Amino acid sequence: MVFLAVGFGLEPGEPVPSIQSASYWTDAGVPVAEFAGRPTPRFFVSGAGDGGLIDFVAAGARDFDHAGMIRLISEHPGIAALKPVLAAIDVRARAEDAKGARFDFMAAYDAELLQSLTDIGLVAAVAQQLRPGVQLTFQTQHAELFDVSTATLNRLAAYLTIKACAGDAQRSFRHLQCGVVTRIDAPDPAPIIAPFWLDCAGETVAADAVIVRRGPRREVVRAPFAPHLASFDVTHREWLARHGDATLVPKLSGPARSLFREAARSANILAPRLQRQAANQLPISVQLLREGANIRWSGAVPAEQLIRSWSEQQPFEIILPDAPEALGAVAGAVLRVACHSNNCRLHAAPGLWSRLVRELSLESPHAEGMAMPAIVAGNPGGAAQDPVALPLDILARRIHRSLDSWLLERLDAHLQPFFASNADPGRPINVKIAQDLRAAMAATWAIWHASFTDDPALLNHFLRLMICAVDEDEHRDAAQILVGPSKWPVILRGTAVALAIAAAWDATSPKSARPGNLVRLRDGDSEWAGHGCAADMINGDEMSLCAASFMWQTQFVILVVKSAIEVTRIAERPFAQIDTDQPGLSDTDGSGPVIMSISRDFIDAAAAGLAELRALLATVEARHFEGLEKTIMKGAA
Repeated sequence: MVFLAVGFGLEPGEPVPSIQSASYWTDAGVPVAEFAGRPTPRFFVSGAGDGGLIDFVAAGARDFDHAGMIRLISEHPGIAALKPVLAAIDVRARAEDAKGARFDFMAAYDAELLQSLTDIGLVAAVAQQLRPGVQLTFQTQHAELFDVSTATLNRLAAYLTIKACAGDAQRSFRHLQCGVVTRIDAPDPAPIIAPFWLDCAGETVAADAVIVRRGPRREVVRAPFAPHLASFDVTHREWLARHGDATLVPKLSGPARSLFREAARSANILAPRLQRQAANQLPISVQLLREGANIRWSGAVPAEQLIRSWSEQQPFEIILPDAPEALGAVAGAVLRVACHSNNCRLHAAPGLWSRLVRELSLESPHAEGMAMPAIVAGNPGGAAQDPVALPLDILARRIHRSLDSWLLERLDAHLQPFFASNADPGRPINVKIAQDLRAAMAATWAIWHASFTDDPALLNHFLRLMICAVDEDEHRDAAQILVGPSKWPVILRGTAVALAIAAAWDATSPKSARPGNLVRLRDGDSEWAGHGCAADMINGDEMSLCAASFMWQTQFVILVVKSAIEVTRIAERPFAQIDTDQPGLSDTDGSGPVIMSISRDFIDAAAAGLAELRALLATVEARHFEGLEKTIMKGAA
């Protein structure tokens, strides 16, 4: 007897002309979490095998996790009672397949499972995992949507996704049957904007993303063994018929399982679960080396994956043979990662790096509580694989954008439940807001989120000024390093407060150029620049002690401080403070800005509702212009 162990091979890179397809075996082929702010993301999935089913479920999911979805289904209360029904349906399907007939799983599931799946809450549980407004199109060659060759749990996950879409008017699903899918030009005029237009048996379909699964090219990998495999199909069918269901789930006998278990223990082979745990604890090594005008990045992962230090607590060993000056802006990007992580070590010359790192972390004049990453002398070697040479500004920008994007999605993940129900786990926002104001904030955030997604520079500028009051080029790196998980609670709170005021003021949005990070379009007047700020300190002084005297460069300031704003003569300021003792009109632009912080007036107005907050802000503005008039009169005198 001869055993040939041959892989399935890779899928074609372009299964449909003009449509690229990432391999099923890479994460690149799995639809990622929604980040583009699309109200109705459209996905077209072609292929009824396991790969197509998994991609279909991933396309529908808000943030897909295949193992998590399988656990959700297999461990859901009440599902155990339905397993015999699923098994019985599979037996009937295999019997039909043996006759050369196809089996209608959808009809069987609808008749025998749908009501029970609804009653135990599994359809609703899957609905909670779906993308808002998702539009799914699933194309197959046959009228039957599912094939007997696919895994039961994958079929069930796809079925639940379909039924969850049917229960929401904002989502949709449709099944198209056709033999050939063709990419076509967009119609003129196009009814909607979409990057993909497809023809399926005369029906035109628009899609934001297209996933095509046509299976691997088995004939290519099997070609060297063609003489040996000439009779494979016939003999394989005979073998399946002879052994029946025994071929479906091969199992080791008890003695064989014990033999292999003891052999693995004798060879000190860890269990797969322990191997996975150990792999996650092993550090990833990367190196940054100056080469002429470029930085040579090398190591086990590309630069954008440094975010895993934050998102997965993945340990990193970062090798820095050069001085900070040689790396330029890239040094700040790397330090930003390391200063917000307890599992990053810098392999660098302490004499060249320690002072800078200390000044930007432990001794930062703009924030408290920052940690200093460990600096280990010497180069441990390694991290030379997959080198990529990039200009300094491009590499720094790639790292910062991956970090900013992660923070944006973490903000969104906390704000969406807050908008819905005031949910605030851990109380980083810690302000109760009325439902109508939260609804207005949600609408404002949808616009902001789309703007941040479309313009990474806008997001970077907003976050940087949210955590640092000083808006100057020489402080840019020092401020940017502070933007990370260590400061995420105050960034979240500052963003929420800014959203509440922006929602009440209406035409208020982020801005990407100084002064400030906000802009308000006032009726019949020029723009007001604003600064939303959640910094701990200003140039080494406590924010609550120096905010009133700091020379802000904007017309309004939104502060998130631990205590009330104080000046030398006044122990506490109210929600809006207008300092009429600032320099006169001939010295600057007149009265100081409207400085707003979280006070009892603001908390009460936010809890009361949108109208009450608008009334409070109107009072603030009136008080501001009254102070401005007094300042003008004082300057004239």
